Amino acid sequence: MYDDSVLSLRRLAVAGLAAVVGWGCSSETPRDTTQVRVGLRFDYPTPNELIAPPTLAYAAINNQLFLSLMEEQGDFRAGPPAWAASLAEGWEFSDDRLQLTVRLSPDAKWSDGRPVTAEDVRFTWLAQTDASIAWSYAQYKGAIVDVEVIDSHTARFHFNADLPTALADVSTGTILPRHAWEPRPFGEWRSDPGWFFEHLVTNGPFRLESRTAGRELVLGRNPNHLEPELPRLERVILRAVPDSTALTNQLLAGELDFAYGITAADANRIDGRPGLRLTAYSNRQYTFVVWNTRKQWFEDAATRRALALAIDRQAIVDTIWHGYAEVGSSPIISGVWAHDPELEPWPHDPAAARTALAEAGWIDNDGDGILERGGVPFRFELATYIGASARWDAVQMIQADLSAVGVDAQPRRVDANALNSRLQEQDFDAAASGFAIDTSLDFRPLFHSEEVGGLNWAAYANPELDRLIDSFANRPDPLAGRDDLHRLQRILHDDQPILVLWESMSLAAFDEELESVAPNALSPLVNLKEWAWRESGWRPPPSSS
Repeated sequence: MYDDSVLSLRRLAVAGLAAVVGWGCSSETPRDTTQVRVGLRFDYPTPNELIAPPTLAYAAINNQLFLSLMEEQGDFRAGPPAWAASLAEGWEFSDDRLQLTVRLSPDAKWSDGRPVTAEDVRFTWLAQTDASIAWSYAQYKGAIVDVEVIDSHTARFHFNADLPTALADVSTGTILPRHAWEPRPFGEWRSDPGWFFEHLVTNGPFRLESRTAGRELVLGRNPNHLEPELPRLERVILRAVPDSTALTNQLLAGELDFAYGITAADANRIDGRPGLRLTAYSNRQYTFVVWNTRKQWFEDAATRRALALAIDRQAIVDTIWHGYAEVGSSPIISGVWAHDPELEPWPHDPAAARTALAEAGWIDNDGDGILERGGVPFRFELATYIGASARWDAVQMIQADLSAVGVDAQPRRVDANALNSRLQEQDFDAAASGFAIDTSLDFRPLFHSEEVGGLNWAAYANPELDRLIDSFANRPDPLAGRDDLHRLQRILHDDQPILVLWESMSLAAFDEELESVAPNALSPLVNLKEWAWRESGWRPPPSSS
């Protein structure tokens, strides 16, 4: 669940596109207006999302091949997001809201021409909840007790409770092809991820034309897409680029038409280049340090608050992000309707930090410059992911800030898979990571005491917070739970199981002759089907029979 080690809990629409500034370059090669070349950092080992690494970049690509039943909309500043039709053309709840009947579009087809049916919907749910597959997002299907096939184009979801997340729960994940993938037993899905390339049919705007493992994917227009006038492009060439510097180099050399994952430092290289546009837009991500509350250094909230006072987050943001981020105060980021506007980040106050540490029992008894309590020196490992350059820079600045108050944090870079395993097993001291928030605002996976051993990496337990999480989850109207969410944020602010470092923007750049490019927090490729070159003279193709 990490893209640049950012963990994505569920897909999300964005608060809005920031100002677009004209910059750029040009290439001597005549432009092929039927295609676009896209550069981003990604791994695409299988088209089966249930067994793939659940990264933002993977989802951005896979969602071009497969569709969900409904699409979440980017309107979460004023309230919970709305939902629009996708494979489903309509839906309605029963009076008790324990059943949701979904009608599939009769135009929804697989790329081999076969219709998308309710049997595909049921098959997908069975796969999503199968223990041998162990899908990363299976918890979001927990309230769905059955998916009933009414007829070929009608499915009925049965729930065990009336929950505000019902549409999000139904729409989490894309619909999979039963006729192509059912021959392989669920228990064998993880043993051979490449099998699904050999049996691939898609229902999205694109289909996979070719693949060079680790380097390139070529997507071609799906003539059976349910919107016959889309996509506007015939082909999209996706190139895997190892880092932001290489990404920027290729963009400036005219080898790419669109680049996602540019760092704030590399954005300065693009500034002033004619022919390119740089876009900075809000995203759902926040970066934080998680303290393992089972370790003696972090077992009390007073010590964790003192660490927050010791760390100069504004200096970290200014140094690393150059205006493209702000200091965070809450895991409900500032662009979301439920953010508590009265919540202020803990200030940088080293003197207050030293006092608070002393009051918590941390004293330098032997004069070596490192505080101790109960004979245990305040010395711990502060880990982050290999390749997460911004976080690596941050943990080194955190090391210096903590050293100034007598705390020895020792930075270490760890392979992403290894670190995520350690985080789930509480086999760590402290770590810098990130989440992409779930706009249903279900914080049970992250902070509920029953989720220790899952995503509650801090092993945090607070009965009042558990009550607030459960209370909000059982409200049919999320807006009625705003006070609960404000209280939840204040408890986390006081207890500090995680220290939110920053809310950052995402940066992408593209050729200014590309039109309709509108990346957002849902995906940098969210409306890829609408992209086209201005000079292409594009017209909708004739409908396929």
